[in-house]
Amino acid sequence: MTAGVRSVTAAVLALAACARPSYLGARLPQPCTARDVEACLGWMVERDLADAELDLYDDTALRAYVQGIADRLASGAGLPRAPRVVIADHDGTYATSGSRIVIGRPTIERLDSEAELAGVIAHELAHIEGHHAVVSLFGPPSGDDALVLRRDAEAVADERAVALLERAGYAPAAMARALGAVLDAEDDEHPLRADRIARARVMAGGRPGFEGRAELLGHLEHMVVGRDSRLGRRVGDAWVVAALGLAVALGPGDVVRETNDVLVLRRGQATLAAYAIGAPWARELAAALEDRTADTRGLGRITVGNVAAPSERDATPIGKLARAIRATLPQPAPGTHVAILERARGALVIELGGRGVAELGLREATPDELAAAEPARIVIERAWQTGALRDALICEGRLLDSPDRRVAAGDPIKCADRAIAARELAPRLMADAALRRD
Repeated sequence: MTAGVRSVTAAVLALAACARPSYLGARLPQPCTARDVEACLGWMVERDLADAELDLYDDTALRAYVQGIADRLASGAGLPRAPRVVIADHDGTYATSGSRIVIGRPTIERLDSEAELAGVIAHELAHIEGHHAVVSLFGPPSGDDALVLRRDAEAVADERAVALLERAGYAPAAMARALGAVLDAEDDEHPLRADRIARARVMAGGRPGFEGRAELLGHLEHMVVGRDSRLGRRVGDAWVVAALGLAVALGPGDVVRETNDVLVLRRGQATLAAYAIGAPWARELAAALEDRTADTRGLGRITVGNVAAPSERDATPIGKLARAIRATLPQPAPGTHVAILERARGALVIELGGRGVAELGLREATPDELAAAEPARIVIERAWQTGALRDALICEGRLLDSPDRRVAAGDPIKCADRAIAARELAPRLMADAALRRD
């Protein structure tokens, strides 16, 4: 949200004053009705991920493990309450208003020990301690360079994370390794990657502490690797959304493109798009369609209509906040002719592009298609001899650990399941061939 803390605060207070307050179909929790603005916003962030975007990684045991690490760090920091950790299916990790830490599953995949995971969490916990999310919402004081302030906040969070690791009993040197694993591209809002890693290494000073490689890998076994293709992937002559149990039949003349779980399909003169969203958000979108018709069929409830232009009539703080939040969620553009198919877990939005629902070839996915849409997962194997991984040929599938890592016999090794990883490649090759034919 970019409206600033003052307007957000006013909006939440207005929301709490409503006769039957709700957000995405759920009654507001106690922090919202008690006017605890930060905690209320944190709840909204989590609800957006779970009930609007289907973007939470649904693994209760893994989340409990990661939350336990946050609890341990918060106790060492002397905080009265640990932040709530949420695992998202997208890449990237960040702290939000409301004492939430959103950590991306792909981030966890890259790490090699519990101490490194603790370093990532400690960095975000430091942002929460310093109220950096609130400062970001307010904006920098007049005359100050916003980018300089953001870079300073990142440097402070790195330094604080090293201290928090040591207080909690973790090896402080894990912070430098964590930064090396999760930092990719440079940007203006962060100090240089090499400088951050070097500074963290110097601050750690080689002091000992708990590493926990076996502990982390034990909790990552069977975790999805890379993209979670259950929200959409091509399987043979269909595009399959395994999370919803649906398939779109593809014809030989169709030109197909898949980007970020969105199917874009050119069929004749029409271009269609389809993507999955959460059921509460789907109900709100369907209720706002113009010229809508609704029908319940074997696949579920289908609402067809045209997307209305956003209303600007509600100038109250809550109206402005609602528009700002919803503008960030996946949705069709105003004027688009759409069909929204609601299922038990979520819904499929279909931007029809002049076509009808019947012409789309929408059907239940077959058991074979659901199995083929399963993503690759982590498999933990054991080293059979001491040495470098590049020489050991440990993994039957793809090696996820560094080939230069040295291990002792019996050490756990992070691999990707070979059979599923091979299935993952085939639909991409078929899609590339279709594009070349076009």
